[in-house]
Amino acid sequence: MATPTTAPTAAVVSATRDVAATTAAPALPTPAPTNPPPTEPPTPTAEPTPAATATRPPLGTAERPVQLLFPPVAVGAVIMQRAAPLVEALRAATGAEFTVGILDSEAAVVELLCGAPEDTIGFVSAAAYTIAHEECDAQPGLVAVQEDGFTWQMGMLVVRPGEADELADLDGQRWAVADTRSLPDYLYFRALLAAAGIEPGELLTAPEESSALLALTSNEADFTTAQYVPPIMPQGRAWVYGESEAEEWRLLGVSPSRSPIGYVIVAAEPELGGYRLRDARARLFDTTPDIFDATRILGLSEPIPNETIVLGADFPPELARPTLETLTAFAASDACGASLCSADFLGWAGLETADDAAYDPIRTIKDTLDLEAADLWAELD
Repeated sequence: MATPTTAPTAAVVSATRDVAATTAAPALPTPAPTNPPPTEPPTPTAEPTPAATATRPPLGTAERPVQLLFPPVAVGAVIMQRAAPLVEALRAATGAEFTVGILDSEAAVVELLCGAPEDTIGFVSAAAYTIAHEECDAQPGLVAVQEDGFTWQMGMLVVRPGEADELADLDGQRWAVADTRSLPDYLYFRALLAAAGIEPGELLTAPEESSALLALTSNEADFTTAQYVPPIMPQGRAWVYGESEAEEWRLLGVSPSRSPIGYVIVAAEPELGGYRLRDARARLFDTTPDIFDATRILGLSEPIPNETIVLGADFPPELARPTLETLTAFAASDACGASLCSADFLGWAGLETADDAAYDPIRTIKDTLDLEAADLWAELD
């Protein structure tokens, strides 16, 4: 696939590690030595010896199960326990054998996806998929749906009202951020500003997003970036990136309030014509009730895909199809609550088909900032 060269864009708004792998990758053929040692010539009367041909067992047999590869997203025992129901569901639906491998890092998962492309399926971050696709044409299978109902995450660039009308106004300004490894909340905006020739001033690291937002309201910072989750729109309308305003609710001219059941709403609950607010500022509403009045969104990142289930480049289509179908159905079933959807494992709410084009913003970040693979994915503790 061609590497995108366009700069990141923002929708600017106007208003274990202690567990070794449980299964090794299938052994790959050993290359012949460049300079093989001399051998004795056969005697004239010797019969020709046929060359030995190594034959691998078929994929999906007990001798060669499909490998489900996980980085250390949890303690090894938890991963094994939570993955067991998935393995059983896949075996029952496809008739193939599956096994779980726990690797020390996402880099190790990518290495195996590339080293055994017929046998492996990886459960990795969007950044790791992007690297695997670049290095060995690994293919996207499914992308996780999180509790917010989206297959992607997004960041927001927040300022005080009246102090910045466009990106250029951020040149030399103090930036508060909680996670300097976050793709949507930091690296995307760092690439966006770099592409526009804008150099922020002091970078203030905060322990969490709430602290970064408070640094903005206390005038310790001039702008911040944090997680953006679109509001639940009135009467079932969908919020659409690039079409809907980040803060459309401001058109009502009403400040947010706390609903009787605990949500931050504007005017009323969505079913009654109001908005339910869900971005990072909502977590501060009880202690800082004017947080929405004291800040506004200047721009949004492009959507960055959630965790992705990745197939090795040569994974057989005749097995890939039922495997992905089973994974999707499993993620929508009650059984997922004790497996992929468990809070102590991946915490997913479902799975949808992944599209390689959705990962282009990550490629743009990588190219704009000249990042290496290790700069894109976070080390897992």
